Amino acid sequence: MPTWLDFLLACGLFLIGLRLSAFFSGSETGFYRLSVLRLSIDARAGDRPSERLLWFARNPAYFVATCLVGNNVANYLTTAAIGWGLVALFGATTDLLEVAATLMISPIIFLFGELLPKNIYYLAPMSRSQQNIRWFRYFFRAFLPISAPLVQLTRVFERFSGQSHQPTELVLGRSRLVQLMQQGHREGVLTDLQSRLAHGLLQLAPQSVMSSMIPTPRVLGVSESSSQAEILDFARRFGLSAVAVHRADDEQGWFGYAFVAELILNQTGRPIIHSMPVIPYQTSKLEALNRMQLLDASYGVVVRNEEILGIVARNGLVEQIYRPEVGLASRALA
Repeated sequence: MPTWLDFLLACGLFLIGLRLSAFFSGSETGFYRLSVLRLSIDARAGDRPSERLLWFARNPAYFVATCLVGNNVANYLTTAAIGWGLVALFGATTDLLEVAATLMISPIIFLFGELLPKNIYYLAPMSRSQQNIRWFRYFFRAFLPISAPLVQLTRVFERFSGQSHQPTELVLGRSRLVQLMQQGHREGVLTDLQSRLAHGLLQLAPQSVMSSMIPTPRVLGVSESSSQAEILDFARRFGLSAVAVHRADDEQGWFGYAFVAELILNQTGRPIIHSMPVIPYQTSKLEALNRMQLLDASYGVVVRNEEILGIVARNGLVEQIYRPEVGLASRALA
């Protein structure tokens, strides 16, 4: 005769495994739908669930490892519950019987342990994640002896692979933003120009300013000792709207620039020379653009230690934002 108590316990174990599967599957989907910006704002306002979620957003490897361990625990519990229930009903079990029972119950596990919770968290990632973050932290601490070695092992493989490692928060934030822009463009919320602007900013952010600078030997300019008439004649011959200026004793010592329009309107006879801000060669394009914008400078000089490597134009960087697929480093100051 079947042991009904064992069968009921097996059903209870199965429900626990199903609930854990739904919890970790949904949490993983909700995590990748979270807005780091909103979490940061709520965390600064003193919201405790947001503070805890923000920690995981900045350390996503631990979140993913906890979900991985939790899903495996849930799968083990459901599998063990099925076997226990078969033994309780039939007194013994066979491989064929276990396979058949698993196939019959798999749709229930898939529907209530995977599909339904993922859809719920997909539609309301912030509210669901905030409600369940306390329980998730309990599981995180319980699984830490297993998840921590997994995280460290992953980092060892990354170090030996020699691949450049970007901050994971930046990668996750960028992927979320790209998904949001794509969805907004499909729905007609973002125009094509706005989409290109956002994509251009994302592409410029990690790139070095050196890839957009005019190398020192190719810069067209004059000496600071040149007269206004000489600068205008030089600009006319090369078709320039702005002329770079170097030190009188150093032909590659670029430090400023003069606008042709200002020279034409200038009645003093002395050329008006604007200084270029110094931009270290490790600076990203976006940082260089922001610095020139703050200083209201149209050009900047790229340096490595004290060596001048070239000149970068603010307008060229702005063009790359709107046309990121095209390399727009100018051949000369224009």
